[in-house]
Amino acid sequence: MIKYLLPLLFIVSLAGAQTPPAEPAKSAEAPKKSSGQLDDIMVTGEDKLKVKSDKPVLDIKLDLNQVVMPTIDTEKKFLDKSPNLVDLKEAAPKMLNSAQLAAPFLVAFIREPIANFSLKVLGIKTATWDLVVTDSKGRVFKKFEGKGKPPLSLEWNGRNPENRIVKVGNAYSYLVTLVDEAGGPHTLIGAPFVLHSLIHQEENGLFLSLTRKKVFDVEKDKNKILYEALPFLKEASDSIKDNFTLPVVVNVYGENASLATEQAKAVAKYFTDELVLPQTQIKAYGFEDAIENFRVDIAIKNR
Repeated sequence: MIKYLLPLLFIVSLAGAQTPPAEPAKSAEAPKKSSGQLDDIMVTGEDKLKVKSDKPVLDIKLDLNQVVMPTIDTEKKFLDKSPNLVDLKEAAPKMLNSAQLAAPFLVAFIREPIANFSLKVLGIKTATWDLVVTDSKGRVFKKFEGKGKPPLSLEWNGRNPENRIVKVGNAYSYLVTLVDEAGGPHTLIGAPFVLHSLIHQEENGLFLSLTRKKVFDVEKDKNKILYEALPFLKEASDSIKDNFTLPVVVNVYGENASLATEQAKAVAKYFTDELVLPQTQIKAYGFEDAIENFRVDIAIKNR
C-alpha cells in the first residue's frame, strides 16, 4: 500500500531531475515469490504553499444595561429608595403599610353574651332563688329564677324579655335572693356595671354602639375623634368591609341635633377615608336625646 502524503511536490521533484534514474543492481540470487502485496512507502516533504488571509474586524458594541434594565423598570422605585430605618412604616412597601388591611386581632367591642353571673353559695340549702337585673332608674330589666340549688354560673346575653338589649352608657345593677329550706331569705347585691361599647345583631341590621365620650371630648374639641376611639372605629371599618354591599348609617345622639350631626359626619368621614369610599356612601344623622342616651351608633343595615 503506497501512502502519498504530498502528491503535488512528489511529481514536481521527478520532473526536475537531470540524471536518469540508476538501474537496479542485478542480484545473483533467485527472485523471491511475491505475496501479491506492495510494500509500504512513506514520502515526506514540506508544504511550501502558504495561504495568507486577513480576518475581518468585528466591532460589535453591546450594552448589557439595555437588555437588563427594561426587565426591572417596575422595581426601580424600590431599588432607588434607601430604607428609612428611623420610621419603619416608611421603610415598608406601601402594600404592607396599607391602612386598608383588615385587623381581625382587634376585639374592642363587647359581644353577646355580655355577662356571666356567679351564683356559688356555700353553706346554704336553697329552696328557691332569683337574680334580678335593674336599670339606672331601678326598674326590673331582666329576671332569672329557679328552685333548688342555683347553677354555679349564669350566662346573660344582655337582653330583656322583649329582646331589647342593654344600652351603652347606662348603669345596671343586679340582686340575688336565696331562700333556704327553712324559709329564710339571703340577699346578695352585685356591683353596678356600665358598658361603653357593644356590638349586637338586630332584625334591621348589625349595630356597633359606643358611648359618645369614648369617641369625642365635647369639652375641648367637640368634633375631633379621640385617639382612644381608633381601635373601636378600626374594628367597625372591618365589619363594614365584611358587609361592603350593605348600606351604612352613623347616628349620634347628643344634647342638640346640630352638634350631633357634625359629630356623625366626622365619624362617617373616618370610614370613607379609611375604606376609600365616596362620602355619599355612608349616611350621617344627629339627634337630640337625654344624657343617659348620648351615644354613637354605627349601623350596617339589612337591605
